[in-house]
Amino acid sequence: MSRALYVVIFSRDSWWVDFEGKAYGPFTSREMAAHEAKQLAQFCAHTGRASEVLVPDDGGRHRVAWTSAAEMPMVPTKAAE
Repeated sequence: MSRALYVVIFSRDSWWVDFEGKAYGPFTSREMAAHEAKQLAQFCAHTGRASEVLVPDDGGRHRVAWTSAAEMPMVPTKAAE
């Protein structure tokens, strides 16, 4: 299964969260959009899909702000017999 990417963007004088072409928002600040993106990504991760939140820095470069890999417990795999 592919990784779910929640991307915080600034468009039309507002902050938004983009997920697979669907926009969530608008938000009045980058921080509020990033918080909502994390909430959405955590929900997605609980369904078993790896998720990441990408937030632009002051220079406009997107950085990973949160990843489900850092919070998801390691699931033991069945050893080959």
